[in-house]
Amino acid sequence: MTHLSDKELLMKIKEFPAYELNGEQKNNIIKRIREQKDPSRRFSFPFQRVGLLGALFTILMIAPVLFLVNMELPETHFSAGVEKAEIGEYFALFNEAGQPIYLDSNYGIPGKVSLLLPVDLVAEDYRGVAKIMVYLWGNPDDLVNKDMKIEGVHVDSGYTQEMASFTLSNGMYGSDAHALTSFKPFVKQGYWNLKFIYKDETFGEFSVYVKEPYVEIDKATLMISKEDLVAGTFEDVNLEVEGENLPEQVELSLYNLEDGTEKVFTFSDRTDFIESSTAKKVSIFTGDIVLKKSGKYRITVLNQSVQIDVK
Repeated sequence: MTHLSDKELLMKIKEFPAYELNGEQKNNIIKRIREQKDPSRRFSFPFQRVGLLGALFTILMIAPVLFLVNMELPETHFSAGVEKAEIGEYFALFNEAGQPIYLDSNYGIPGKVSLLLPVDLVAEDYRGVAKIMVYLWGNPDDLVNKDMKIEGVHVDSGYTQEMASFTLSNGMYGSDAHALTSFKPFVKQGYWNLKFIYKDETFGEFSVYVKEPYVEIDKATLMISKEDLVAGTFEDVNLEVEGENLPEQVELSLYNLEDGTEKVFTFSDRTDFIESSTAKKVSIFTGDIVLKKSGKYRITVLNQSVQIDVK
């Protein structure tokens, strides 16, 4: 009878003699039926339970992914280098008499846009870019009294900063429009693309080179770019010092860290002024300095020192 199904077993029971079973007999019959059916159940695979566990595992795997996709992560700015724009050139402007002027300081794209620039642009320096003249060529009706801004893009890193914004005036020195403005200091050394933006479009663009920062010794600044520190003689160098009650002369000590030799240079001809952005008193001294050979040096000014590398 072990091969019979539950329905067939019930049919067989109906064929048994029709007499009443006592409780013990009923329990024995039920027990035997269960014992005959249990083995197949005992070794059956729990598909429903495994399916439930599988679904739960899938949810646990997917949930973190959905969380990361939908979570608002902090915005991170990764800059990439950009292609260097056209290199500008020096060219002359012309005064009212038709004579060429600013041949060695007017820099840009002839017939398009130019800037009156200092001899050197130096990173982190506000002095050389405190006064910048902008000249443009085009249709004066489209330019005069219109707003323009200049953006600087660092070629190696792609870092972008707004250099200046201004309103254009009538042309001068042969240009069709011009403006007097000031730049924010360049924050990095290297090539920068200067983009002249007019009506949300680029009117003109060219690249300039910016040198490494000046040598700073606490509140004193030796006006030599770090990349210009090569063996040789530097004449009429400015030494800028911030502070009150400064002496008429300031000594600069140059100590060679490799051979132990020291040379002292005197800076004089003090000129005082108030720095506009900080309202602090600043004095400029002038002097010569000689770097006899390459190596590591310690510069000391007013008891403050810094190490420099001379190429």
